[in-house]
Amino acid sequence: MNAPSQTPAQPFPPSPFPPTLRRAPRLRAPPRPPRRTPVSLPPVSLKTRLAATLSAAFLAILIIGGVLTYDQATKNVAAELNAARSVAANRVAQLVAKLPASRDTAAELASFVRAFNGDRHVQVLLIDSTGAVRDLSTPAKDYGALPDWFVRLLAPDTSTTVMPLSGAALPMTAVAVSIDPRNEIATSWTDLGLGLGSLVLFVLLAFAAVWVVADRALRPLGAIQAAFARIGTGDYASRVAPSGPPEMRVLATRCNEMAARLEEISTRNRRLSEQLLRLQDEERAELARDLHDDIGPLLFAIDVDASAIARRAKTSGVDETVAERAEAIKTAAHRARQEVRRILSDLRPGLTPGLGLKAAIEELVAELSRRYPDIAFSAELAEGDWGGPLEVLVHRAVREGLNNALRHGAPTRIAVRLAATDGDLAFSVVDDGGGLAEPGSEGGFGLVGMRERVEAAGGELTVSQVPFPPGVRLEGRVPLPRDSAPPDAVVSGMGGDAA
Repeated sequence: MNAPSQTPAQPFPPSPFPPTLRRAPRLRAPPRPPRRTPVSLPPVSLKTRLAATLSAAFLAILIIGGVLTYDQATKNVAAELNAARSVAANRVAQLVAKLPASRDTAAELASFVRAFNGDRHVQVLLIDSTGAVRDLSTPAKDYGALPDWFVRLLAPDTSTTVMPLSGAALPMTAVAVSIDPRNEIATSWTDLGLGLGSLVLFVLLAFAAVWVVADRALRPLGAIQAAFARIGTGDYASRVAPSGPPEMRVLATRCNEMAARLEEISTRNRRLSEQLLRLQDEERAELARDLHDDIGPLLFAIDVDASAIARRAKTSGVDETVAERAEAIKTAAHRARQEVRRILSDLRPGLTPGLGLKAAIEELVAELSRRYPDIAFSAELAEGDWGGPLEVLVHRAVREGLNNALRHGAPTRIAVRLAATDGDLAFSVVDDGGGLAEPGSEGGFGLVGMRERVEAAGGELTVSQVPFPPGVRLEGRVPLPRDSAPPDAVVSGMGGDAA
């Protein structure tokens, strides 16, 4: 038989691409710049923002007013000085026309110069053929302590005008007309000060008026904010007196309506929670009765029968294995009865009718003191009648706190406290067992369920770390019913001092 012929492997054809294009290196993306954490600015109140807005607006008014006043003052000064220069030039022209007919030229020139004494804007100077000043007028000096920077700011062109005289005035050859703007600028300085002062005063008065009105209008917001804070903590009975402008009155009224609705809803939830707790207690009691009445007798019968079988096996001389198995059944029945008693203890609320919350907690602490003699228990308990459902709830919370401290820590002291304050029944369990395993945790399922029950009753339950000595603090509060009896503070010690 001929072997099958094998076709030789064909080589791959050469790549049509040049070697540099066969495997292009992968380009790495440039690293992303780190994200910048946005800077959070502190919150600014409405009054502060209003004040800042008004200040910016008034500052803009002052700047615009200053610019307009400066422009008008510059124009007024220039117009006044140009008019004074023109009047002086006309008078010099008249002098030149009169000199040829004058009999006493020197007296005419002196009289002309004296005519300008006390002038606020113009100073006249007589100049001889050598260029020297032979006579000059004395201008008025009403400008006082005028700032030089203000003069430089408003002064227009103050160049001196030289006008030639006729040959009849020899040896005087020219009259120089010099303009001094300081007196006119001093008037503008006074007007500017009065104008800006009046504007600043008006701005301040307007700012104060707006601030007072805004403060009075926004003042009710503080009471409304405080009411919202109290409502947020569960105080639904909080109310705000409507005051201020109509908008604030409407806001306060709506806040009161919201608080009233929340109070009604809270009352309904509390009643529903009480009904659920009552149903749970009834179911627990029914299950406990079934265990006690049905399972208990059966376990007792098993125990009795197993004891009888063991005695009969020993007296009749049968195999020892029968007696041993009977003893094992008896031991198992005894353990089962112990477990049933434990389950019954967990199912029962823990409050004996007529015993009260204080006595029930004392009994619980006493039982734990006997079971854990190395731990110092202490109890500071207020005595009173707060109603069955509330007492059952608080008793379960305290028991859960004690069990949590014993199971998850190694305490040497445990302190229990119960007190009625400000319409609430407050309780706490504090231990020094080393603290929480994970800081910030809220406990196991038992504490979570207990917290839900307490919150459903309108209260709160918190678990926190005790820094020194390291331990755990469980504390809570439950609203008291309005018809509860006033408590009396009673301190009782259970096997040690307070932790």
